[in-house]
Amino acid sequence: MSRNAAETARHANSLDFILNTAAAAHDLDVYMALLKLNGTMTLVGVPKHPHPSPSIEALIYRRRAITGSLIGGIVETQKMLDFCARHGVVADIEMISIQQIDAAYDRMQRSDVKYRFVIDNTTLDA
Repeated sequence: MSRNAAETARHANSLDFILNTAAAAHDLDVYMALLKLNGTMTLVGVPKHPHPSPSIEALIYRRRAITGSLIGGIVETQKMLDFCARHGVVADIEMISIQQIDAAYDRMQRSDVKYRFVIDNTTLDA
C-alpha cells in the first residue's frame, strides 16, 4: 500500500482482489476503496488488536466482500506458488543474512520494516 494518497486514489475502484497480509490493525476502508464492484479483500494476517470497523456502505453499495483465510497446507501452498509463477505475482521483500537477524528483529519491534524479511539460506552455514 502506498503512503502517497494521490497514488492510492489513482487506483480507486480498480482491483478485483486484495490479499491483505498485514498483521497489524489498520484502516480497512483505505483498501476497500481500491476494490471494484464485487471485489474481495481476504485477510490472512491476525492483528494483536482488532481492525477499526470498515464502512458498511463500502461493502453494501459496491457489493464488496471481506473474507478471512488460514494458511493452507503443502498442497495448497504449492498451488499458490504455481499460480504466482504463471502470473508474475511477486512479493516485495528485504533479503537479510542470518547474521542480521537481531537487527531485523529490533527493526520489526520499532515498526521500521517496509517489506517482509527473508533470510538468505546460503548464509546459514557462515
